[in-house]
Amino acid sequence: MGPESRTGATTPSDISGCTIEIDTGGTFTDGYVTAGDRVVTAKVDTTPYDLSTGVLACIDRAAERLGVTRADLLRATDAFRLSTTVGTNTLINRSGPAVGLLLSQGTEHVVDELSPNLPLSRDLVAGVADAADRATTQAAVRRLLERGARVLVIALLGGPDLAGRESAVRGLIAESYPRHYLGAVPVLPSHQVTPVHDERLRIQTAVLSAYLHPVMSTFLYRVEDALRADGYTRPLQVADASGGTSRVAKTSALRTWGSGPAGGVAASTALAVELDTPVAVGFDVGGTSTDVSVAVDGRWTYEVQPAIEGIDVALPALSLVSAPIGGGTVARIVEGALVLGPDSAGAQPGPACFGLGGEDVTVTDAVCHLGLFDPDNFLGGRKKLDVEASRRVLERLAQEVGSDAEALATQIVEKAGQLIASAIAVQLQDAGVDADATLFATGGAGGMLAGFIHIAAPATETIAFPMSPVFSAFGLSRLDIRHAYEAPADSPTLDADLEALRLRAHADMRSEGFSPEQVQFSEETEVVDAAGRVRVVSGRLDQPEPGESPRLVRLTASTSSRRARFPQAGVGGDAPVSTRLVQWPGGPQKTPVYDWAGLPVGSSLPGPAVLETDETTVAVPPGFTVRIGSMGEARLTA
Repeated sequence: MGPESRTGATTPSDISGCTIEIDTGGTFTDGYVTAGDRVVTAKVDTTPYDLSTGVLACIDRAAERLGVTRADLLRATDAFRLSTTVGTNTLINRSGPAVGLLLSQGTEHVVDELSPNLPLSRDLVAGVADAADRATTQAAVRRLLERGARVLVIALLGGPDLAGRESAVRGLIAESYPRHYLGAVPVLPSHQVTPVHDERLRIQTAVLSAYLHPVMSTFLYRVEDALRADGYTRPLQVADASGGTSRVAKTSALRTWGSGPAGGVAASTALAVELDTPVAVGFDVGGTSTDVSVAVDGRWTYEVQPAIEGIDVALPALSLVSAPIGGGTVARIVEGALVLGPDSAGAQPGPACFGLGGEDVTVTDAVCHLGLFDPDNFLGGRKKLDVEASRRVLERLAQEVGSDAEALATQIVEKAGQLIASAIAVQLQDAGVDADATLFATGGAGGMLAGFIHIAAPATETIAFPMSPVFSAFGLSRLDIRHAYEAPADSPTLDADLEALRLRAHADMRSEGFSPEQVQFSEETEVVDAAGRVRVVSGRLDQPEPGESPRLVRLTASTSSRRARFPQAGVGGDAPVSTRLVQWPGGPQKTPVYDWAGLPVGSSLPGPAVLETDETTVAVPPGFTVRIGSMGEARLTA
């Protein structure tokens, strides 16, 4: 596909029914845009100082490739979906606001049981009376504000009518500190984030959500305002960790955590269905890590109590594991043996071949030295690679074991494939799958390692996709609009609680533009055993297993949204556009290079071969064959 799947000029009057998917990553902001029968991708630098700038730049790049302006494209767009790393960056950089925590009087000691990674100062914790005593509430809030709290969390002792008791305290705060006095300090009752009775889990979930909320809401509303200024009239849909989207006003800050990787899981699952693949393992190779997910019979799995930076939270999130190996992973010799990672060269200075002063050997340097890249046309010519720098750092490291640069580079690439294959095997085992799987090679570095991973992994076929460099962005286009609501499973009025939530869901869906007839509902129950392990069962659980107890019931309302179209294979020929000397494991070979975007469906090419687009490279080792499918996917078999 490259930057687009079909050639030809576009005018503003030609485009309608467009879809825009944007994934803001730590290094790059990626876009997947459809306009009629055209698909274009875009990749720009992420702008940490203001992520909205990178989002708009990504739209501009896509609009340029379509031959229209940003305003033309936005006015013709029916669906705009966004995932973001704002939450990740905020927590890693500790750049969120000071959180003040209001607990039930006499339970302040619970703070000592919280995760030490939680962004909460012991000085910003105060007790209030459960009976909503005005004097103690005023004194506690005043103390927290004077000590610098900029967002308040109410987390009273669990039990009967938690929602009513926390709401009463919130009401007193609103009366005692009117908006003109309290200013922009939000107040968040914990039951609105999660109704679980587990004090530690509920407090950690609420504090983390409050910590992320101001930065997240500022970013999302800034993006939405900018889109509306250029003519976009529909709701901006924000992806969440569980594999759904909702408009900005109904988005919880914490639920956006991991929304980018969730897009990748959704993409793998959708492609598994499209390609009729019973067991698909997606591995997304980025700069610092590789995310691995499993889809069985076209379904993903998710967990409901993940750990975020070492903090346990109550949050439905799609399941994946992350291995500390990527294109920027540093190679070194330890006690005479090659070791990869876990550290990475990052975006700055990056691999030595980027020419920004990097002195460490990385996986990307090894690939560059082996000749798999065109150094003068990396990323479509937007970056030139310093081949000499890669050779220099490789030779220096190779001297430590009496080897040469070529042998060491080969060893690095093979070891990277083995490490990712090991992560794949672990994920398959955890999913209870003992059958051979089809591997989906995604991410900017997935294609260049695909063959080496296939050799070491239990796979029947490895498939690389032309949209792999923007895979998570593509995955956003497969997400439904979804709202989730939770109620304590032991509520004596559970039926009435869920009926009230159902009415609320209909109102929320109307605000998204959907009628009651377009909404589907489902229920599931979280069950906790004596060891604290949590499982999810469909529907309500009438007869739990011995030692188990239902924790909460989740009501989910969903409806299908506008889907982006799949890309299509090229319409060119299958002759190579050039040849390149590549150092393969068996020795150097003159290797044909193909324009991946132009290869037609049905093309069958023997290895060795290199497939290139402006954004990515697929290495086809000797002994492999690659076939081109209807979406332009490259299907590698040995």
